[in-house]
Amino acid sequence: MVSRRNFFAITIVMGILFFLFQFSNIVKERWNHYEENSYVIKKEDLPTSRTAYQARQNTEASESIVYVGRNSSKTCAEVAANWASYMKKGITTYTSFKNYDQAITAKKIRQPKLMLIESSDINWKDKTEIQKMQKYVDAGINLVFSRMPDVTLIKENEAIRSLLGIYSVEKDQTTTKGIQLYEGFLLGGNTFYEAKTKEEKKDQDFDLEFPWYKLETGTKCYMRGIPKNSKEKSENYPPVIWSKSFVNANVFVINGDFMEDSTGLGILTGILCETNEYTIYPVVNAQNLVLANYPGMAEENDAKMQEVYSQSLRGVFRDIVWPSVSSVYEKNNLGLTCMLAPQFDYKDKNEPKDNDLEYYLKLINEEKGEAGLSGYQVSDTTIKEKMKADNKYIQKQIPGYQFASFYQGELSEKELADALNESMLKGVRTVVEDSDKDSDVIGYQSRYITKQKSVISGFKHTYRDDFRMKSVESALGYTSVLADMSKVAYPESEEDSWEKLSEKLASYTSSYWKVFEDFDKTTTAETDLRIRRFLALDYTQEKKDDTITLDVNNIGDAASWFILRTHNRKIDKVTGGSYKKIEDDAWLIQADKSHVTIKLKTEENLYYH
Repeated sequence: MVSRRNFFAITIVMGILFFLFQFSNIVKERWNHYEENSYVIKKEDLPTSRTAYQARQNTEASESIVYVGRNSSKTCAEVAANWASYMKKGITTYTSFKNYDQAITAKKIRQPKLMLIESSDINWKDKTEIQKMQKYVDAGINLVFSRMPDVTLIKENEAIRSLLGIYSVEKDQTTTKGIQLYEGFLLGGNTFYEAKTKEEKKDQDFDLEFPWYKLETGTKCYMRGIPKNSKEKSENYPPVIWSKSFVNANVFVINGDFMEDSTGLGILTGILCETNEYTIYPVVNAQNLVLANYPGMAEENDAKMQEVYSQSLRGVFRDIVWPSVSSVYEKNNLGLTCMLAPQFDYKDKNEPKDNDLEYYLKLINEEKGEAGLSGYQVSDTTIKEKMKADNKYIQKQIPGYQFASFYQGELSEKELADALNESMLKGVRTVVEDSDKDSDVIGYQSRYITKQKSVISGFKHTYRDDFRMKSVESALGYTSVLADMSKVAYPESEEDSWEKLSEKLASYTSSYWKVFEDFDKTTTAETDLRIRRFLALDYTQEKKDDTITLDVNNIGDAASWFILRTHNRKIDKVTGGSYKKIEDDAWLIQADKSHVTIKLKTEENLYYH
């Protein structure tokens, strides 16, 4: 029996709790200004493509690079150019060593820090070519070979082996069971890309067949293959990426096609860090999760939805998808952007439902996320017709509502331009593109509008994907994870059920990006601001004794971010900004002032390569 006193006490407590619950909901409702997109600002007041830093030709820059290859439009050349632009370094392209030598003799350029060589364009049978490359190394130029010469030539030519740091050819071709990436080269730590289960084999997309070289002394390996049933010591495993140290410079060798997409950005960054006592370079510092084509607001593909979920698409998006998406978002370090898809099929009679827009905007706002608009559809409606229909629905529900971000989807460049010219998208200042693995990960779509490519899918994470993601994070401190939710609305197989997709999304975001949680989580519009500042930024730096001086230009009073990587050195203090440790020998520096000093702790074990 409950006494009368306890009964009244319980009743009063329950009443108070009910009041507080109701009051908190009222406050939350009142403070949720969903009807206004806080991310929409005047594009004209922001940095534009005209304020972006232009990488200087190799004339005055002390740290510049040269690319040698017959075709400047090759993917490797594009990677080098984009990397130089992001790193604010000069770059010059030459079709041959002869042309480069002529420029040096005429004093048109200074000697570069790095020379990236397209190996397929080199005549490895010409002794003078090899002698020239050795001469460059002796002069203090670090050479980077994007690929390897034919294994037969390597076996036959001692000069090639000596230049590349190869002692002998163990096997012309070997099949490995995986790849190991050693810590310290890219951010993210030591990583084994080895499939040990049937499920993991689906993720193994590295080329596991390549020549097996034994390396000389004086070499350092950053990535190796893991041989099958080998009794060899790990230091003798077949190398994939390595360097040979000479007196004045190093030779870096990449045994694979890793310099042909955005992976090359991280590889070149890792190489730069290996050639210096310390390296400091600017980064975007932005991590975002984009839910493309979500939510949908029309009852579409009903037969399939009833078959799979026993309810309508709107019910699936509201009752099944959103709770798990919200849970994933709250547990990870990725900012949330939802690219709305008012409807998918503009040829049927199922129009988006009233009140759905208000409902989702409130939810997104409560999660401090951003609502953008998607250009995707499944019908053959023209983009102008789609924009007209979307505008009619949105303005009816929330008059005057604007978007800051737009998802390109499958639109052509012409269709994208047409969409951005529509009045309802006048507030758009950034476009999100699907990952095409190209190295121009961020940049300008037009004078006033930036582009940001997704780095990886939220529903697929292969080993090569992971390697590329680590590379982009290492170079730019940036990632954009894109989850295409149209798979849920129009599933093509059992793998597209939300049960399986949500499991992948939760697993990937809680594990693969954990090591990069020191970077800031941002929406796409917040990322846009950081991209603009990053692209406009210019800086100079120098080190005297144990103090690094950093001077930042072109971004006004806004904060900027840098990564500092050292070899067995620690930060003592930072003036004019702040810092936090990412991992051993790597720090994220926030520059709050234009002049920043970084004091390093003196240690006995200094780095010598």
